[in-house]
Amino acid sequence: MPPLTVVAVHHAGSGGGWTHRACARCLARERLIPLTFHPLRHDGTRLTYPEIVPGELVATLAPLGESPVLAAPIGRLLAAVARTKDRTLDADQRHAAHDEARATVARLREAARR
Repeated sequence: MPPLTVVAVHHAGSGGGWTHRACARCLARERLIPLTFHPLRHDGTRLTYPEIVPGELVATLAPLGESPVLAAPIGRLLAAVARTKDRTLDADQRHAAHDEARATVARLREAARR
């Protein structure tokens, strides 16, 4: 059986709940981000890579699973993408957030090559 990566958890009010795991192929096909890299405020449901991350990069990242090398770039990526959707920012700030998200994808690509 191939190694499985935790991608979601569901806590039940009166019991243990469940943990959702995925193989590398499923991580790539469904564009899933391992739970280890979810933002702290995230509720534990499945989280997918944003559209800005190309499919071929997601496929490259999938076999790496929960590699610590990916923690910082994925965290920066999710923060940058969140800023691109912040309606309180003016156009220049949103444009800068988009630039930062693209630069973070490039850093993620570098981390995947290591």
